[in-house]
Amino acid sequence: MSVIAEEVMDDDLTLLLVRSDNLPRLGIFNTNTNKKKYVHLSWAEGAERSLKIKVGRSVKEYPMESIIESITSLISKGEEALSLRSLEWRGVQLLCDILHTTKAARSEADLGLIAENKRETLWYAYTPKKGKWYMRPCFVPTESEAAILDQNMQEGGPWPGFLLQEGCLPFTMRNAPVAKEVINSNPKRWSEFLLPVSKGLLFGFSDWSLAGEHTFGEAFWKTLPGNAYRSEESVNSMISAGRPFVARLIAYLRLWPMLERTRIEFVQDSAKLAEEQQLKKRERFEMTGHGDRRFKVTRFVSDDGQVAFGLVPDTRLPGESDRVLFLSGDDWEICLETCSLGGDKDPQYTVSSVIGAVDVRDWYARIRHCLGL
Repeated sequence: MSVIAEEVMDDDLTLLLVRSDNLPRLGIFNTNTNKKKYVHLSWAEGAERSLKIKVGRSVKEYPMESIIESITSLISKGEEALSLRSLEWRGVQLLCDILHTTKAARSEADLGLIAENKRETLWYAYTPKKGKWYMRPCFVPTESEAAILDQNMQEGGPWPGFLLQEGCLPFTMRNAPVAKEVINSNPKRWSEFLLPVSKGLLFGFSDWSLAGEHTFGEAFWKTLPGNAYRSEESVNSMISAGRPFVARLIAYLRLWPMLERTRIEFVQDSAKLAEEQQLKKRERFEMTGHGDRRFKVTRFVSDDGQVAFGLVPDTRLPGESDRVLFLSGDDWEICLETCSLGGDKDPQYTVSSVIGAVDVRDWYARIRHCLGL
């Protein structure tokens, strides 16, 4: 591993930014014992975390707040040393193509209970046999976005949509006139957040890969330098490499207007919290669509119509708490309808989508802090 940058904390600790083939890593160098440890930079996302090193017969502790400025400095130095700015902007372009890829159905039988992998899109199209494609936007629009969409929607079966040329279904809607107009009308939602995401992936922050392998971030490093990084083949390969991450980003964009009104609490006993807040149990199911984890989910409703979901992991990790998700009854119905893509409503998939959207919301705030933004 080659050292890209370093930050001397004190006489006992130096932080390093190192890289071998792909993702940079954080090197923790105990200058007292002359030992080094390497971790992904996703380690720095935990604000509650602290770094402990052995100094003589004692242990010295560094709270995250005392080292985050040095980590931010390492990232800034590394960005310059590795000439990453062009790759970061390429990453923005690739992410935009990925997030606006299309899914489609040619049979009315496919428009009912849509398969989960088909639901992971912001644009869903349908055509009857020998007919024209109708593209359905699959996200909750803001007021300004709704005005643009309404001007371009046409009546057609099975729902109003954008009429596309016969036989011409683009693999991504990014450059379609209506999509471009929507994106340009609200850059805070559709484009501004992509640069920190691209930078975060290149520096090895969380991408929800199974077993913490950073599969999507590694694929980013391999794909972006190539001339065909935005080809249909490349985009599909990236989606396959990073489905857990891509699914969460799509959920975040789909439900973006409601995220400021959605909150999550971490508690030891979600059922006890529901009882204390006089929430009434309505249904229970097992959720298997959130990464590689399985949860028992209980939906509660309050007298004033607020909806809460208690999530209890089947296998609890050390120190893991229950999660309780709160949103209004109206917002829950909007989520159900939007996540259905015009088909049957699926509470399990919708809960998974809301959790994924909240995951991205909170992760995005953490990586911006680490990146010094």
